[in-house]
Amino acid sequence: MLRVFMMIAAALSALPLVSHAADDQDVIRNTFAARFPQVKINTIDQSGVQGIYQVETSSGELLYVSADSKFVFTGDLLNIGGAQTVNVSENHRSAKRLDALNNLQDTDLVVYPATEDEKGEVLVFTDTSCGYCRKFHTEIKAMNDLGITVKYVAWPRYGLQSPAGQTMVNVWCAEDREAAMTKAKSNETVSAPAGKVCEQNTIQDQINLGHQIGVRGTPAVFSKDGRQLGGYMKAGQLAQQLGLQ
Repeated sequence: MLRVFMMIAAALSALPLVSHAADDQDVIRNTFAARFPQVKINTIDQSGVQGIYQVETSSGELLYVSADSKFVFTGDLLNIGGAQTVNVSENHRSAKRLDALNNLQDTDLVVYPATEDEKGEVLVFTDTSCGYCRKFHTEIKAMNDLGITVKYVAWPRYGLQSPAGQTMVNVWCAEDREAAMTKAKSNETVSAPAGKVCEQNTIQDQINLGHQIGVRGTPAVFSKDGRQLGGYMKAGQLAQQLGLQ
């Protein structure tokens, strides 16, 4: 009987906290609607810091907001309370990215497989007109020789209708995408195959995906577990990032 009473008491004591959290979230939503109507909120969650909530916007940006909505923080939240520093924000983004990236199919990508046994894999959001993307591409063979498979995702920085966007439509439309991509990255013209209508939805979907997971520039390199490894890097640096060296 005592045990049942204690369980009921514990449940009742938790109710005001839930209600309080709901009230805080309403305050945050109302404040943003009034002060930042252009910012659309997707989710509001407890951040792990008392009195601070994690707000995710429709663009994928993370903000940290006080319960009374008087203070808004930008930047990553770090937990330094343990033996190792934990980037709370990046862990959240990685989990979200993983779900999104796992939906990509090789048939919708430009894939450069590892030369022999695959030891690692990366997804790279790329733009054929981007200088650092072109430098990254010169490292592809070395990456493949180190056992790293590189999979390109289309992300023309200025949109689908930009010159680079249309070039990437032609690359994805080509019979040999890998050769067409290398040609485009060498600043050569890649035309649409004769007599073939090239669909553009795949490129637009990948542009949208990039925005969803927070891509801001190219190249943007992601590991299979959703971590953003960085931008341009040499083959050896990428191998180190993947723990292969």
